[in-house]
Amino acid sequence: MAVPVLGTILITAAAGCGGAPPPTRAQAEAIAAVRSAEAIGAQEQPQAAYHLELAREQVRSAERLIQDGRMQEAGGALMRAKADADLASALTNEADTRNQAAEVREQVETLEQEHRR
Repeated sequence: MAVPVLGTILITAAAGCGGAPPPTRAQAEAIAAVRSAEAIGAQEQPQAAYHLELAREQVRSAERLIQDGRMQEAGGALMRAKADADLASALTNEADTRNQAAEVREQVETLEQEHRR
């Protein structure tokens, strides 16, 4: 008799939650993407910093939506947060690559000038 009662309680509890479950995986991925962008210095590059801040805002928004029980909207906000954080990382990497290329160009020009002497 205890088993059917327990099953009824679990079904009732699950039905009472309503809607989709919290998007914990999407939340973890978005937060990890933000931390990754921060770790490579996205806040130092103007374009990347803009997208990093957008990602942070979307994570905060998603947390409020989760508290309000609006799981699908929270999932969308977290997808946007991850996309913005990934873009911030890509922009940072691009800027770093451009800076390294400029340094190599300068070194090549210096070597060419020295070779001409």
